[in-house]
Amino acid sequence: MKQHPHKLPVRIKLGWAIGELPVAVYIGLTIGFLLFYATQALGISPWLAGLVLLAPRLWDAFTDPLMGAISDRTKSAMGRRRPYLLLGSILLGLSMIGLFSAPGDASEMQKAMYLLVMYFIASTAITIFDVPYSSMAAEMTDDYEERTSLMGYKMVAARVGILMVLFSAPLVFGRGDNLIAGFRLVGIGFGVFIVVTGLASFFLTKNAPRLEKPVGKFSVRDELTAVRENKPFRALWTVFLFQNLAIGASATTLLYMLTLVINVEKASIGGFMAVAAVTATVLTPIWVTLGKKMAKRKGYYIALVLSILAPVPFLFIAPGATTALFFMLMFVGTADAANQLFPNAMVPDTVEVDELRTGERREGAIFGAWAFCRKLGMTAGAFLVSLMLSSFGLIKGAGLEMQPESALLGVRLSYTLLPIVLWIIALLLLQRFKLTEEKFEAIKNEIEARQN
Repeated sequence: MKQHPHKLPVRIKLGWAIGELPVAVYIGLTIGFLLFYATQALGISPWLAGLVLLAPRLWDAFTDPLMGAISDRTKSAMGRRRPYLLLGSILLGLSMIGLFSAPGDASEMQKAMYLLVMYFIASTAITIFDVPYSSMAAEMTDDYEERTSLMGYKMVAARVGILMVLFSAPLVFGRGDNLIAGFRLVGIGFGVFIVVTGLASFFLTKNAPRLEKPVGKFSVRDELTAVRENKPFRALWTVFLFQNLAIGASATTLLYMLTLVINVEKASIGGFMAVAAVTATVLTPIWVTLGKKMAKRKGYYIALVLSILAPVPFLFIAPGATTALFFMLMFVGTADAANQLFPNAMVPDTVEVDELRTGERREGAIFGAWAFCRKLGMTAGAFLVSLMLSSFGLIKGAGLEMQPESALLGVRLSYTLLPIVLWIIALLLLQRFKLTEEKFEAIKNEIEARQN
């Protein structure tokens, strides 16, 4: 067991935060571009593409909690989590190269099956990397405010990764008329990036502090009970699910919105897709500072209200209104910076809730369920969009001039009304989360008293 200080050195925070870059790239590529790649590049029907992208999430329901339980019980000189950063980064990078290398001359069903298999592999790889990586947050420090600071570093790294994807991917796949070849280059470039940054985090966290307590023999029943009986975590999980449903819906629709509804010039698409990410990157440190002056729960309430308001102007934006679009996307980024920071800073605090009840620290089980929540929400949100685009008559592989007005309306509603409803549900559900800083400190004190 290594020293477990309240305050972490900046070099440790930075080294750990770099590990968020592969996760952010995976999310940015799969949520922001995979449905577009399937429908517009490969010519797969929206409803079929939506099913292909949803199916691996059923697999994640099993693998994410299992990976958490495995990492909780791993014994190595490198710690419980770091071996999986090494393995997962390599597997994830290779799988992302494969995911965007679908055979363009195959039949629609063959291409769909190829995507399905590769997405299953990529989903397993991100589980191997992300669940142990994210679990490190709760075992590096148990300080309430320091966890907010640590998540601030992570969220800035997430924004940088998303920014790289949103800005550069359209520049690469949009250079010519062959979308399949363009996306293949995107997959290769970011696949290599994932391996390099994942390995960098593995090496840079060599001396990271960790609090490790023996965990009992693995039992599916005990793992599920630990999550189910953790009321603060259960409440936060449901809020986070609807948040990610909203994010998945809007992130998936953004590229359609820019190209088909607002009719942004091809050369400018990457820049506009990056506006929200740039804004979020700049504002995350400010939200961290604000988060130290007010309760995390209050900050999350503010974030959700902003997220409800952000899509409203997109209901009325006219084609070609790029100046208004720029400021509207800045507002989206402002809200997104907060609604990513606060829930991710709140979830480590639920680990102590389970420790008080059971006497064990199950960071892996908690963060396994958390990772599944994020992936399920985002992909299910994308699936809802695929159903809406199909029902409104989107023509696969067709540009603006060939799309019916109903399809354009479907895109607009998928980016606005659908996420707004989901954000409102998330806001209402947040009332069930009762873990304040005072209650958290009382739990810590009781745990310490039992150990002495």
